[in-house]
Amino acid sequence: MKLPSLQMLWQGTNRVSMRFPLQFLIAIISTGIWWYLTDLDYKEQEHTHNLVTALAVCNLALTLLLATDLFCEVHHYSKSKKWILRIIVLGISIGLYFLLNPWRYLIDVYRIFLLAFAFHLLVAFAPFIGKSNLNGFWQYNKTLFLRFLTSAFYAAVLYAGLAVALLAIDGLFDVDITYKTYMKLFAVVSAGFTTIFFLAGMPDNFEAQNEEQSYPKGLKIFTQYVLIPLMTIYLGILLVYEVKIIFQWTLPKGLVSTLILGYAVFGILSLLLIYPIKDKEGNGWMRLFSRFFYLMMIPLIVLLLLAIGKRVFSYGVTESRYILIVLGVWLTAITAYFLISKKQNIKIIPISLCILALLATYGPQSAFSVSKYSQISRLKMLMKSTNKKEIAEQSEVVRYLVDRHGLTSLQSFTTADLENIETKINAKVKSKGVYNYEIKNQKIDTAFSLLKVKDSRYEDDNENVNFANKDKGVISVTGYDAIFSFDEYSDSTKVFDGTIFKLHQNPEKKGSKKNNRLTITVGKENPFDFNLNALAKEAYNLYKTDKLIKADYSHYEYPSEKMQFIHQTKRYDIKLVVTTMNGYYDNDKKDFDWFDFQGFLLIRKN
Repeated sequence: MKLPSLQMLWQGTNRVSMRFPLQFLIAIISTGIWWYLTDLDYKEQEHTHNLVTALAVCNLALTLLLATDLFCEVHHYSKSKKWILRIIVLGISIGLYFLLNPWRYLIDVYRIFLLAFAFHLLVAFAPFIGKSNLNGFWQYNKTLFLRFLTSAFYAAVLYAGLAVALLAIDGLFDVDITYKTYMKLFAVVSAGFTTIFFLAGMPDNFEAQNEEQSYPKGLKIFTQYVLIPLMTIYLGILLVYEVKIIFQWTLPKGLVSTLILGYAVFGILSLLLIYPIKDKEGNGWMRLFSRFFYLMMIPLIVLLLLAIGKRVFSYGVTESRYILIVLGVWLTAITAYFLISKKQNIKIIPISLCILALLATYGPQSAFSVSKYSQISRLKMLMKSTNKKEIAEQSEVVRYLVDRHGLTSLQSFTTADLENIETKINAKVKSKGVYNYEIKNQKIDTAFSLLKVKDSRYEDDNENVNFANKDKGVISVTGYDAIFSFDEYSDSTKVFDGTIFKLHQNPEKKGSKKNNRLTITVGKENPFDFNLNALAKEAYNLYKTDKLIKADYSHYEYPSEKMQFIHQTKRYDIKLVVTTMNGYYDNDKKDFDWFDFQGFLLIRKN
C-alpha cells in the first residue's frame, strides 16, 4: 500500500470532480455546513435544525447518486441519460429534505438511518443489477471494503497529526486555539477528505473485476484466525444459554436478541469474506464454518423469535421491535435459502436487506405505521383497564405516541382539534429562547391534560422546582446599616454592632412540618422564624399554571416584593430578601417535602 503524495491527492481530487461531479459538490457543501455549525453555541443550534437535516440529506444524496452513477457506467449510458437520472435523484433528495423533520418527530431519525442503510447497500450491488458474475460482485465489494478501511486510517492519521500540530502552536506561541478549531478540522477531514479519498479509489473497470482472482493475505489471516474463532465462542455461549432456559423452562431475556443479531451479522460477514476461498485446498476450517453456520442458526433463530415475541406480546410493536421482527424473519428466510439452495447466490443478502429497509421507511407496512397502529390499540385497551399497573403504563404510551408521531396520533381519544393545537405549539420554535425539548414537553403535557392521564414518572417521585428573584439578585440597602448573605449549604454566625446573629436554615429533618424556614437568634433573645412554606406553595401554584416567566435554563422569575419579609426585635429591624429558592414538591402530599433558599438579611438599628 503506497502512501499518498500531494500529487496523487491532487490527481485523485481532479479525477473525482470529473467522474462524480455532484458527489464532489455535496462533499464540499457538507463540509461547509458542518464548519458553520461548529461556530454556533447550543442556543443558536436550536434554531438551525434545517441545516442539520440538510447535512443528513447530503449523506443520503451522495450514496444514492453514487449508486446511480455506477449503474450508469456499467450499462454504458450516455451523458444525457446519466444526467437525467442524476436530476431525478436530486429531486428525490430535495423531497426528502422537506419530508423529514427529525427534530420534531423521532420517527424521522429512524427513517434517516433506514434510508442511509438502504442506499449504502444499493452501492454494494448497483453495478451488478442484471449481472450474474458472483466473482466480480465479490471482488468489487472487497475493493470497497478495503478502500473504506484505508480512507478511515488515512483520515485518522491526518487528523491526529494536524491536531497535534495545532496543540504545539497553541503551547509554544500562546495562540488561543479553541475546541471549535479542532471540530472544524474534524469536519474538513471527515466530510471532505475522507469522502473524496474514498471516491478516488472506486473501481472503474468492472469487466476486469470479473476476471480478478486475488485475495488479500491479511484479510484471510484476520478472518481465519480472529473473526471465525470469535464467532465460534459466541455461538457456544448462546447455545449453552438456550440449553439453560430449556431446562429452567423460562422465557429468554431481551438482551439475547441483540446478541443473536450481532452473531448473525458478523457470522454472515465472515462467510462473505471467505466466499472465494472457502472450498480451496488447505482451508478446511473455513469450509467447516461455512457448512455449519446456517445449521447452527436454526436454534438461535427460534430463541430470537421467542425473545421478540415476549416483548411484543407484553408491550406491543415499536419501531425497534418492528426492525427486530423483520430481521428475525429475514434471518429465517436466508437460513432456509442457504440450507436448501444449491446456487448460493450471495447477492441476495444485500439486495433483500435493501428492499426490506426501504419497505420499512414509508407506507402502511412501514415500521412507523405498524408501530403507531399497535400502540394506539394498546392505549385503547389500557384506557379501559382498572388494573393499577396498566393505568401507570398509560402515560408511557402517550409519551411514546406524541414523541414519535405527534399530538395528532391521539385524535381518536379526544374531540379537541389536535392538529390546530400542535400547529400553535410548533410555531413557538421560531421564538428565541424556546428550546426544542420544551416544545416536546409542552405537547406531552397537553396530551396528558386532554386525555386525563397522570404522568407515571411523577406519580411516586417528587418534582424539582427552582425560582429566582425577579430583580436578579440586585438588593437595595438604602436605610439599612448592615447586610448578611446566607445559603442552604451551611449555618452561619454573623456579628454586627457587638451582637451575634445566628442563622440556621431548615432546623428539622426533611419532611418535618417545621421545615422550610430560616431561624434567627439575635444575641440572647429568643429565636424567631421566617417561615417560607406559604411562599413556596404560592410560587409552585403559579408555576403549574404557566404564570411565571423563565429566568434562565433552570429558574422561573418570581416577583421580588413577594420574596421580602420584615421582623422587628427589641434593638433591630431585620429584612429578609430571598434571591433563589428550590425544592421537591410531593405530588401525593400536595406539599413540599423540603425547600432550600438563599439570599440576604438587612439589619437596621431601631
